[in-house]
Amino acid sequence: MSLNHKPMTSTLNLRSVWVLLFLTYSALLASGSLYPLSTWQSAHLFDLSFLWAAWPRTISRIDLLTNIFIYVPFGLCATRAIFRRHYSLAHWLSICLLGAAFSTAMECLQIFLPTRVASNLDILANSAGAALGAGLAPYISRHSHFFAWAVALRRHWFRPGWAVNLGLILLVLWVLAQFSLQKPGLVAGSLHGGFTPFWESDAASFRPSLSLLFALEIASVSLFIASLLRPDQRLIPGALSLTISAILLKFLTAALLIKLEFLVRLLSLEAVLGLGLGAGSALALIYFRSRPPPYPLLAGVLSTFILAKLMHGAPFLTATGRAPDLATQPELLFNIGGVAYLVAELWPYLALGCALALWDRDS
Repeated sequence: MSLNHKPMTSTLNLRSVWVLLFLTYSALLASGSLYPLSTWQSAHLFDLSFLWAAWPRTISRIDLLTNIFIYVPFGLCATRAIFRRHYSLAHWLSICLLGAAFSTAMECLQIFLPTRVASNLDILANSAGAALGAGLAPYISRHSHFFAWAVALRRHWFRPGWAVNLGLILLVLWVLAQFSLQKPGLVAGSLHGGFTPFWESDAASFRPSLSLLFALEIASVSLFIASLLRPDQRLIPGALSLTISAILLKFLTAALLIKLEFLVRLLSLEAVLGLGLGAGSALALIYFRSRPPPYPLLAGVLSTFILAKLMHGAPFLTATGRAPDLATQPELLFNIGGVAYLVAELWPYLALGCALALWDRDS
């Protein structure tokens, strides 16, 4: 009798977790949308004309991406909290309406905050994010084919253990860090100043310190990937394919921040030399030290990368090239660039800790 109740109990407990996540994330969204929660204006200023106003002449890609991405978890958690296994188009549409209603409520309340600007474009972007999250929800289920495929892929290519799972999460966070406007980001401080490709560069404008940062970053990522792969897999082809994918992801994330016609101009002399040197040196080290896993090399390269960043003093640069004070301006973290900045700052230290944990486990 008790055996028949275990799946039901497990399902209810899992659903309770999703409900808690949904309520918590909704509260965080509300607090972020209404920050600062003070200096409210008089109610007679309530005006809904922004709902049918024309689109703004200039649209910040950072703000647009932020408004989309922050509602993806909302749509995902709402779907998993409200619905169980059965999922249809009507369920997806209901979550889309829920996301649009929640966003509209937040934008209407922003009318009473003098430091916030209500925007119909924000509602559209938020609704798109909620729709995307709701569309991803069926693939997160343990009963989906995608989930089974992802688990099989992880077991086939990567080592077992919690430290490797943490390492895979850190690789995903590294992709998020590419939205940072901090060096060695491809668009660091150049959104308004323009980009100088390698065919327009000269010796006077070449910045070797930036090239070194690119090289150490991609070398760290390549060696980190190699440390996670299973020893019975072909290490060099696997590390090479994932390293090339990492470099392409750097340019893909940059393409979301700038116009496509400027994408080729991101091939600066520093980026070309740094990325090429970093990938080549990492793969050479993996080849000569493929057995045992390159934990000492990884720890050394990550430590050098951390020291280089500290000595370079690369600040978090906005589009105007200014370095904001995050302690006095916490609202700067309310967009994807600010979150990516924190992730980019923390990533080398977290990766170093993960590498040391893997080294200690295998020693």
